Amino acid sequence: MTGKLYTPPKLPGLREVMRRILFVALLLCGVTLIVYFEGGLRDSRSGTHPGFWDCFYFALVTITTVGYGDIVPVDTMSRLVDAIVLTPVRFIVWMTIFGTAYQLTLRRFQEEYRMKSAVRKLDQHIVLCGCGATGMAALRELLLQGTAPDQIVVLDTNGEEGLEEASALGVVCITGDATREQVLQSVAIERAAHVLVAPGRDDTAVLITLTVRDMNPHAQLTAMCCEAENVKQLQRAGAHHIVHPAFAGGSLMAATTRRAHLADTLKDLLSVGGVLHLEERTVQEAEIGVSPHVLKDIAVLRVYRGDAHYEVHALPCLEKGDVLVYVAATSP
Repeated sequence: MTGKLYTPPKLPGLREVMRRILFVALLLCGVTLIVYFEGGLRDSRSGTHPGFWDCFYFALVTITTVGYGDIVPVDTMSRLVDAIVLTPVRFIVWMTIFGTAYQLTLRRFQEEYRMKSAVRKLDQHIVLCGCGATGMAALRELLLQGTAPDQIVVLDTNGEEGLEEASALGVVCITGDATREQVLQSVAIERAAHVLVAPGRDDTAVLITLTVRDMNPHAQLTAMCCEAENVKQLQRAGAHHIVHPAFAGGSLMAATTRRAHLADTLKDLLSVGGVLHLEERTVQEAEIGVSPHVLKDIAVLRVYRGDAHYEVHALPCLEKGDVLVYVAATSP
């Protein structure tokens, strides 16, 4: 399954347009010199070989397929020149003109229409800002958790090079700067349920967080923080959850010095693809009033009640609305 990769069309700049105009002009001048020195043209009015500017006029109307017929080739060599030289030049000129027109107008409108059609279907979706190593790991985990690919949008500034791998996983990928409101509006940020911020730079993460929080105060916002001193900045910007990869990685490394298999078990717990995995759910009706120790098939680690959390040993029984964080085995 392949997703859709949308990139803003790279419009040719003024220098490129001028280069193409110069290329066409040089072709036209070259054809003019060929038909002028070949000498097989006749002007239907005067019956003589046309002058240089008349040959320029003939080359222009012939290449543009107008062909008024007032200047015509009258011998075999002139007709061969017209067939062998002018016909390929005619195709080259038209391809250059149409190619430029396509880049300047048609491709832009086509890409915008395709992108708007895909985004129009999004609702309560997940927006992933950043497609580096951390972003790709988060994307794969979302897909393992069962998130529908068409409900994930990946934003990155690296264009096709940074988004091709994500697009191959079936998600919608858009090239754009997530710090800009216009780009966030293009991915329906106001309807997003979750926003994951992993641009690889803390200053960019703070700016994205501030912009998203202003545009969608109800979305759950999770940000990656590279430096510990920037955690407070992301908290003030409005991030609900902050992930510090260096802290998590350091904890796993330190764990290997105490127990040989502890790090492997922790890594297994972190991924849905592992045999054991961490989950979270609300207490079911039949579990109200029951001790978390006796619940079957799960090992409860912590219970959240309102804004507070409790360890299992400190909570004799469960109440309605409690949220369980537990370890469960992956179903075979």
